[in-house]
Amino acid sequence: MALIGGAYIYYYFVCKRKLWFYANKITMEHESDLVQIGKYIELFYKEKHKYERKVIINEISPDVIKRYKDFVLVFEIKKSDKFKEAALWQLKYYLWYLKRLGLNVKGKLVIPEYNKEEYIELTEKDERKIKEILNEIKRIISMDKPPREVFKDYCKACAYYPLCWEGY
Repeated sequence: MALIGGAYIYYYFVCKRKLWFYANKITMEHESDLVQIGKYIELFYKEKHKYERKVIINEISPDVIKRYKDFVLVFEIKKSDKFKEAALWQLKYYLWYLKRLGLNVKGKLVIPEYNKEEYIELTEKDERKIKEILNEIKRIISMDKPPREVFKDYCKACAYYPLCWEGY
């Protein structure tokens, strides 16, 4: 079984079918213009604020981690707030993961396009929910077939649209 990275958490909230495809190494995002735009916005933000490019700790790779005297600040940078709930839970997952490594952590969700920055703290309730989410993700990605299609208003902009709706 694949390790659970932040993208799994994000896709869990966006689309369970997309999660299954991604976890089972069926990737389409490299072809998506929207994904590339998001990567450029993230890179621009990091360059502007002189943040390091990418941090990888085992299976997680938060966009930016800054160490301060008493805590570590974890940044998640998104192109827009369209999937804000997914982004928040992805960030909370990073906080939960790093807390388990013994770090005192805080989070910051950044949406440069709208000049938004929001500080996030992990609660005990969040930690319980993350454990439930991880169990559900493991169940979904171990299925023999992807979950059924559920059309949402953003499906047409998704890189996986052909797999779901065009009989690819």
